Amino acid sequence: MRLISISLFSQAITIATQSTAQSVTATHLAQSTKVLFVCEHGSVRSLVAMEHFNRRARERGLPYQAVARGTAPAPTVPSQVRDGLQADGFDVSGFVPRLLRASDVEDVALVISFDDDITETVGGRTRYLKWDDLPGVLTDYAVGRDAIVSQVDALIDSLARSSGLP
Repeated sequence: MRLISISLFSQAITIATQSTAQSVTATHLAQSTKVLFVCEHGSVRSLVAMEHFNRRARERGLPYQAVARGTAPAPTVPSQVRDGLQADGFDVSGFVPRLLRASDVEDVALVISFDDDITETVGGRTRYLKWDDLPGVLTDYAVGRDAIVSQVDALIDSLARSSGLP
């Protein structure tokens, strides 16, 4: 029975990483409440995802908390992102982009990357999803944000369902 469960879990992960709106299982996420978003600069897509994820998780009463990291962090948040997030009601004036380290993957429920393959860094230690090919946030903040928020909303809905919350 255990081999069947492991096989089904492996198949589910494979399918989920290929789908647009991923479903997250409660059994895997019960171990941790931290979600890690990763993009190249750690201050664009991952920051937008982190802020909107944390707001929506709070609104839904979910215990999850997201953080943002970058594979090649920028020194600051680009003005388009800072201004866009400010218009969305977020204050990121004190946010400092941080480099993704292998230790960041420890004790996280889920890692999500944007157009950056961090498979080696994740090393199979946790669930890893790729949200690739979304519209650029720097090109058009509203369009890029909306695409990310759509993914975040699907993730939050999945987390709420698996937690038995409305």
